[in-house]
Amino acid sequence: MTTHRPFFIATLFVVTVAACSSSESDAPGGSGSGGKSGASGGATSSGGRLGAAGSAAPGGSTATGGSTVTGGGTATGGSTATGGQSSTGGATGEGGSTATGGKSSSGGASGSGGRAGGGGAGGGAAGGGNSIGGAAKPSAGCSKADGLKTLTVGGSSVKGAPATSTRLSGVTSGGKPRLVIIDVPADYDPKKPYRLIFSWRQLGGSDTGNATGLHPAGDGPNFDANSYAYFGLRREALNAGQPAIFVAPDTDPAGALWDYNKDSVYFDDLLKLVTDNLCIDESRVFTTGFSYGAMMSYGLSNGRASKLRAAVTMAPAQFGPSSGTTPIAYMSTTGMSDGTCKWGNATSGGEGCVMQHAKVNGCTIPASLPTAAVGSKKYVCYDFEGCMPGYPVKVCTFDGPHTPSSIDDGTTVGEDGLKAFIPPLAWKFISQF
Repeated sequence: MTTHRPFFIATLFVVTVAACSSSESDAPGGSGSGGKSGASGGATSSGGRLGAAGSAAPGGSTATGGSTVTGGGTATGGSTATGGQSSTGGATGEGGSTATGGKSSSGGASGSGGRAGGGGAGGGAAGGGNSIGGAAKPSAGCSKADGLKTLTVGGSSVKGAPATSTRLSGVTSGGKPRLVIIDVPADYDPKKPYRLIFSWRQLGGSDTGNATGLHPAGDGPNFDANSYAYFGLRREALNAGQPAIFVAPDTDPAGALWDYNKDSVYFDDLLKLVTDNLCIDESRVFTTGFSYGAMMSYGLSNGRASKLRAAVTMAPAQFGPSSGTTPIAYMSTTGMSDGTCKWGNATSGGEGCVMQHAKVNGCTIPASLPTAAVGSKKYVCYDFEGCMPGYPVKVCTFDGPHTPSSIDDGTTVGEDGLKAFIPPLAWKFISQF
């Protein structure tokens, strides 16, 4: 079980169409801790160009804070660290108390050596073990023995990222060169349909930071490729023996805000590029992200639900289409002291996001959602009841601010890429399909 005490509130950026965002530079830590400079997306790739298209690979970008936007709050500054030693593992479980209208579980302490369960080997994408879902839907790339070579020709390695991550060359969308990193399992089998997970970076981050596991929020250890690449989901997938393919897009230009209208088309283009060349289970495509990346994923969960099996959003708020009509499995997390992407209410902020999906999925709506108490040093997860079969909705709130990596040992203040409680829970949610 898990507890956590994150301590960072990320910088708010003024966004006219978005409810929140974060930056990883020039912010004080929470609980009165001092400011530390840095950029969580800051490392550049060793082959930091798009290749033939020639666009520079991004480093971290700085954003200034202090403005209030719908569904968000005000925050100043930011903090980051790029440190951390390499390690594997992670741990969490869920408790068992019940709450009216659904199932609520609260976090407790756990060690860092275990991992969450969920889903059988392969999770259906590898041929079995799903608790939800059906047979794999192989993509066109499953018929191409040389598809991986075709996709990655001209690409480059990414400094600090897993050896399996490649910055693709010559990728375009809307007639313009675009940046993207893809991670393909070392033992990739062109005849085995894999899960595909889109991982969207936060404001002030980069595709490089996403792939290298650089810290997206505050200070702490174990923010490296082995522990926290792609928000820790790559580690969890490998630990579970269910390697997945990850895609980390970046904005145009690098370091800019996500633009839903433009970047949802970019999502379409990337999905086609990958499924045309690699063996993907098209019935198991997922999206995740933190802060502005969570907002992008939330927008896609409404606007591209027919192309996605599930979305996992960490500190989301309204962005893109205001609602959808197609059911999609949905999970979100929010810190109850988050002043950047606030919990909000039934129609705004993180609560509004989860309630919107609960209604579309036909879930039973409780009179109120159980949430973590400020000062409790715990997280509380709530699984909606009565949802359409195959379309669960889950929300986890925790005692802490704006972060995707709240610590999970019950005693230590701060964040840790290995002890964070969210990656194992997020993987457990994804791997049930």
